[in-house]
Amino acid sequence: MDIRLDAIIKKYKRDKREFTVLDNINVTLPQGKFTVISGDSGVGKSTLLNIVAGLSKPTEGKVYYGEKEITSLGDEELAELRTDFMGVMTQNCELIPYLTLIENLKLAYDISGKSEKNKNSSSNNNSSSDGNGKEPLAEELASFSAELLDALGLSQLRNEYPSSLSSGEIKRAAIARTLITKPDLIIMDEPTANLDRKNVRAVLQLLKRFSTQGSTVIISSHEQEAIAEADFKYELEHTT
Repeated sequence: MDIRLDAIIKKYKRDKREFTVLDNINVTLPQGKFTVISGDSGVGKSTLLNIVAGLSKPTEGKVYYGEKEITSLGDEELAELRTDFMGVMTQNCELIPYLTLIENLKLAYDISGKSEKNKNSSSNNNSSSDGNGKEPLAEELASFSAELLDALGLSQLRNEYPSSLSSGEIKRAAIARTLITKPDLIIMDEPTANLDRKNVRAVLQLLKRFSTQGSTVIISSHEQEAIAEADFKYELEHTT
């Protein structure tokens, strides 16, 4: 389903002054495509993504997921929508410090509820074990985790704690954590910022792969390489 932003306005108050960050944004972000939202720093890219993800409500306007209007939903409904449907990565991409990288991924998968749903599905199909005492779900999760970490150059760090990782490694680990549930909608704020060229390319290739496999991918970026990869581009400009 497409995501439609209808006359979105976002204002903030600071002391006694009011600032308009987004002014009458009208755009449809296409389903199953790799979308890049670009623009100068401070133009409102993060604000727009937060509104699309239901993390922030617009001052005016509405957001539609297909025919479903989400801006009127309550916090619990929005949280459930994100859990069931989305993978969201904000610029604050910290990992849980007392868990290893791979444990951070597994926890994100467990929290999503997909672990339990898939177990129930396997049980209904009488395939909860392969005859050797191994659960197919655990094997599938391990395989996909390994695939993500390999694609992001993190395979050798799977058992490291966040304190042992560089800022770039933490960012890439946060990307893997966001993707571990194979979300239908992926929203990431500046996922390639402050990465070297090799890792920028690795991240973009991975996100592009998810979009070609059917996920809707929406990121913010000022990287020309990211913009060049986009199926759909939307540039934000400063309000006047």
